[in-house]
Amino acid sequence: KMLRVTSISHLDVEAIVNYNSFENLVHYYSEMSAMGDRYPPEFNLFDDDESSAHNATSWGRIANVSIPFAVIQALDDPLVGWRTVGTNDPQALADSGSGNVFLLLTKAGGHVGWPLGANPKKYGWKWMNDAAQSFIFAVDKATRE
Repeated sequence: KMLRVTSISHLDVEAIVNYNSFENLVHYYSEMSAMGDRYPPEFNLFDDDESSAHNATSWGRIANVSIPFAVIQALDDPLVGWRTVGTNDPQALADSGSGNVFLLLTKAGGHVGWPLGANPKKYGWKWMNDAAQSFIFAVDKATRE
C-alpha cells in the first residue's frame, strides 16, 4: 500500500498510523506534535465551532513549555510548509511559551537538514548540526549565569 500513496498524510496513515496503534491520522498528529492539541481556525481543519472558539484563544500545550525549545523551519520546505508551526503569526507562537519557545524561520533549507553546497555529502548537514549545538550551548551558558 505504501507504494501507492499520493500525499504526505496518506503516507503517514500507511507508514505510521497503521503500525503504531494510532486510531487515525488526527490522533497521530495530536499525540506527536507540540502543536497537536491546537487547531487554529485560520487553517479550517475542522468545522467544529466549539473547538475553533477555544483554539482561537488558547495555545494549548506549547504554552506550557518549561524548558528552552527551538523550532527551526525552512520557508522553502516542499513537504512541510512553515504554517505547520500552527499559526499565521510566528511572533505569537514565539511569545506563547513563557519565553521558552524560540522560532527560527530560514529562507532556504529544504525539507531535511539544510544541506550545504552542491554536494551535501561533502559538508553533510553541518548547518543544522551547528544550529542545534549553538542553541544547546547558549541555553547551557544562560542557565549557569
